[in-house]
Amino acid sequence: MNPRIWISLGAAGGLAVLQQQLLLRQPPRLLEVSSQPAGSGMAALQLRFSRPMAMASLRQDLRLEPPRRFELLGDGQRLRLQLPVAGPIEGPLRLRVAGRDGRGQPLSPRTLLWDPRPRLVAARPDGAVDRLDRWDGERWRPLGRSAGPVQTLEVLGDGNGVAVVTSADPMALQVWRHGLDAGSRPVRPQRLGNQPLLFAHLSSDQQGGLLVQAGSRQGKVSVALWPPKGRPQTLDLKGSGPIRLLPQGGRVVVPERDGLALRTLPPLPPRRSFLPGSRDLSSFCPEAGRALLVRHWPDYRRSIEWLEPGRPPRQLWIGEEAVVATACAGGGDGLWALLISGLATPRLELLTLQRQGGTGQRRILEGLELEPGTGLSHDPTRRRLLLQVRRQSDPAAGSRAALVDPASGRVQLLPGPVRQVAWLPAAGPGPAP
Repeated sequence: MNPRIWISLGAAGGLAVLQQQLLLRQPPRLLEVSSQPAGSGMAALQLRFSRPMAMASLRQDLRLEPPRRFELLGDGQRLRLQLPVAGPIEGPLRLRVAGRDGRGQPLSPRTLLWDPRPRLVAARPDGAVDRLDRWDGERWRPLGRSAGPVQTLEVLGDGNGVAVVTSADPMALQVWRHGLDAGSRPVRPQRLGNQPLLFAHLSSDQQGGLLVQAGSRQGKVSVALWPPKGRPQTLDLKGSGPIRLLPQGGRVVVPERDGLALRTLPPLPPRRSFLPGSRDLSSFCPEAGRALLVRHWPDYRRSIEWLEPGRPPRQLWIGEEAVVATACAGGGDGLWALLISGLATPRLELLTLQRQGGTGQRRILEGLELEPGTGLSHDPTRRRLLLQVRRQSDPAAGSRAALVDPASGRVQLLPGPVRQVAWLPAAGPGPAP
């Protein structure tokens, strides 16, 4: 072989060894901090480092202000910081990340401002169109405007925006995605599809994917999965009702004539599991694989069932009242249902359920009725339930957002009418001032 080739190869090898040694001697860096689904806790972040970190050092040097207990899970370069269920979070937290890597090299400390609380967003009437607003704890602040009255509002599971179905023409609905930038400022809305629609059902997962199940004027029903960026993927799915994405993504719950089917989505291998019976999926839990179902019986009673991986549904409650919504905290640590009873004067009740079976408190929400077609959702950071109600004494005044303390039953009605309202998952942390 030509001696020059040997010299070139030797020089390249030496340069590679030198670069490797220089990289090893460089201090570790915090590359990324991103918000993660809470799971069984109250809130969580993913920390990504340039080098495997020493867990004992991170646990000792990491700080939260105001002080809170935290859990640090995983090993290596990707770690999960989780806040276990404890007292309510009343405001943003200052997060200081410091420690050493596996070779003892110190990490340059970084301080971030993290607000783990979900944001309350609403579509609010404003003439011929609706405003998209955010509640800051004292008043509504504008996020943008819709293309018409909002029939449906679905938050994107990654916290980066909302999707809405507008109904300026009842026979020509439109689906729009309204994104938010890192500072929660609105970006230009994107219309999803060009055809006017007769109906549209929306569902989102924690990665920000959006499932749009829609029917056109020509009678064609389509199901498309829109990623956070890029073109949609058409799915060959048919259901007897609204199809729901699992929060973790990759699978959907498809209502069929004789039960509920759980199906995988591409690129996963095709797989289908089936739960027979006249059941509706009512709500998912933050912890994967757990959900609440409503079962309909031939004698017109309804029951609420608890579903967890590898086990048959467990009945928690059965009765003659209408079950209009449910909500779940963590892996079933808190379970609630909204019931309606009575004909002349419907009575709205909040029922506390027990995961092992049985019920707890039943609280009547005096003078309130649930806005038809709306649900119940839980904020684990402030331990409050969100619902949309009207006053029975003045139903023409429109519906309002209501925050309920499930422990005391105290109801706080927020000012001003809303068309739709929901919790938007918390955004990731930013630099601390």
